[in-house]
Amino acid sequence: MKIAIEGCAHGELDKIYETLSVLEKENNIKVDLLIICGDFQSVRNPSDLQCMAVPPKYRSMNTFYKYYSGEKVAPVLTIFIGGNHEASNYLSELSYGGWVCPNIYYMGYANVINVGGIRIAGLSGIYKAHDYMRGHFECPPYDESSKKSAYHVRNLDVFRLKQVRKPIDICLSHDWPTGVYHYGNKEGLLRYKHFQGRNENK
Repeated sequence: MKIAIEGCAHGELDKIYETLSVLEKENNIKVDLLIICGDFQSVRNPSDLQCMAVPPKYRSMNTFYKYYSGEKVAPVLTIFIGGNHEASNYLSELSYGGWVCPNIYYMGYANVINVGGIRIAGLSGIYKAHDYMRGHFECPPYDESSKKSAYHVRNLDVFRLKQVRKPIDICLSHDWPTGVYHYGNKEGLLRYKHFQGRNENK
């Protein structure tokens, strides 16, 4: 099975699928599965934009709505987890996972799925200590605080994943693994994301 992985989609599905098509042609392969590791931005309509915790200048429809409306169909099976830039109102309707449109599957808050014999675990959101022990209480209409807390990882979701006994082949999270920056070009990364230096030294 050929698997492609995208970091953050930011609603740019047209660009992602176009790039995937180019890579397939250049390498004479066919991708069977696309995994997106958060910031998917499943924005269906202008109302969904108001449920995203992003500055107004980043509130854009982008291209997911074309796949939701049926104007386009994802050319490859696509699965994703949530990040910290999401249309939280829509994803909260699928807390245990589900199809957001044909051929695109959201894994929910925490889930394990089997794709072609490969077991994939996913944990949506980002960690914030002050919300970790709380339940999922957020619902529309969101205020500025609940727009953000809606995508915070909860202990209950981690607990659910800890009950899994069979081996996992791939594990997805939006948060970076602790210390992962030691396994690449750390200096280049810190130049590009200078604010990360403060977090990295904690």
